[in-house]
Amino acid sequence: MTIVFVHGWSVRNTNTYGQLPARLKKSLQAGGRTVDVENVYLGQYVSFDDTVTLDDIARAFDLALREKLFDPATKTWKPFACITHSTGGPVARLWMELYYGKDRLAECPMKHLVMLAPANHGSALAQLGKGRLSRIKHFFQGVEPGQRVLDWLEHGSAGAWNLNSRWLDYDCAAAGVFVFSLTGQKIDRKLYDHLNSYTGEPGSDGVVRAAAANLNYQSLQLVQKGKKLTLSARQVTRPTGFGVLPGMAHSGRDIGIITSVRMTGAHPAVEWVSRCLGVTDAAGFQQVCSELESLTRQTQKDERIEQVRKLLRTTKYVTNRYSMVIFRLRNDRGDFLADYDLLLTAGPNYSPDELPAGFFVDRQRNSRNPGQLTYYLDHDALDALRRRGGEGRIGFRILARPASGLAYYEVAEFQSDENGVRDYFRPNETVMVEIVLSRKVDARVFRLSENLPDGDKGEEISGRPTGRVVP
Repeated sequence: MTIVFVHGWSVRNTNTYGQLPARLKKSLQAGGRTVDVENVYLGQYVSFDDTVTLDDIARAFDLALREKLFDPATKTWKPFACITHSTGGPVARLWMELYYGKDRLAECPMKHLVMLAPANHGSALAQLGKGRLSRIKHFFQGVEPGQRVLDWLEHGSAGAWNLNSRWLDYDCAAAGVFVFSLTGQKIDRKLYDHLNSYTGEPGSDGVVRAAAANLNYQSLQLVQKGKKLTLSARQVTRPTGFGVLPGMAHSGRDIGIITSVRMTGAHPAVEWVSRCLGVTDAAGFQQVCSELESLTRQTQKDERIEQVRKLLRTTKYVTNRYSMVIFRLRNDRGDFLADYDLLLTAGPNYSPDELPAGFFVDRQRNSRNPGQLTYYLDHDALDALRRRGGEGRIGFRILARPASGLAYYEVAEFQSDENGVRDYFRPNETVMVEIVLSRKVDARVFRLSENLPDGDKGEEISGRPTGRVVP
């Protein structure tokens, strides 16, 4: 088995891999397998240059792989497994999309993809920008992340949306490619940044939310018809392996998912990466996926309450299960909306007042495209709707502007049935929701007149709406 390691964002030194490569090689060889760890020079890719995009990195990744694992004489690849951290996950997935896609997965030489704390749906930290991120020294060692990579990592980015939309059609396991996302939800309180609460956000590892790491997700398309938003399309990914490992944070020597690995002693990342790499067929894949589901349930049960003793008091931290919703709002002419309000509604009357207390955690509007909006919700609080006598109804109300005039939008609303919370908001998962509004154009915008001007006297062009809408 050949193993390729791919690091995350803003890394300038290969010590970011810690002792995981050596420990993993030792562990796998002890299990009777011969392991050749091809590190592609431990994945020395550049992500801290402003001009470099994720697409650039994926293309350079292909060249690096070819130089090590492709035989030009026989035109054959040496099969390999890939272990990634953080942004390395999207890099490997984008490489698969660029060079194989959904129709050629069986030809892909990467037979295992094990992603540790992958930012598959982005990171809330990315919106903070280069300067502020570089000052979070425990995560970035004073290094400014490259702007183009940060743009991709921001929740709701076009790059992440496009890649994840394409991956909805992937059936990796059927093609013999076994994909796993392993993450943690433990916050290393010693690394908490008091100027940025995202480093202590519940349901995350301090950088990436569990829901953003998970490659089990779905997409909805809601299209406006009159004043209603109707479900036009729904697509759910095929199952992939996902596990929340106990006691793991994104970074840090003590509990970082990679950097805390030592050459001796039990470690959940070593154990589960080894288990994932041991999968050889669809049945084995399903078995490990099932075991990871059980592990996740147990981890989240055990880590729900954390009591931290401080000098003057003991602080109680509660970590529930969370869901993430990425909205994409555009009109039927293909333009993104910039000025709008989006309200969540619930209950039999589809009212914002029926939403349960504590359900809302965070909201981010993409800085590059205000038509992309991400909500982070407490799933356990939201699930109270479902438990209240079949009232698991959820809705979205869009108030876009302008709301009147020669070109405008009408209020549009989506109302689910009583299974809405169960169907669309799953714990530790993301749902991508594209909302398409009808742009109304008044007939006054263009008129033909038979009144020829009499000398210098013409007919004044009115800007008053007629009330007739262009079909």
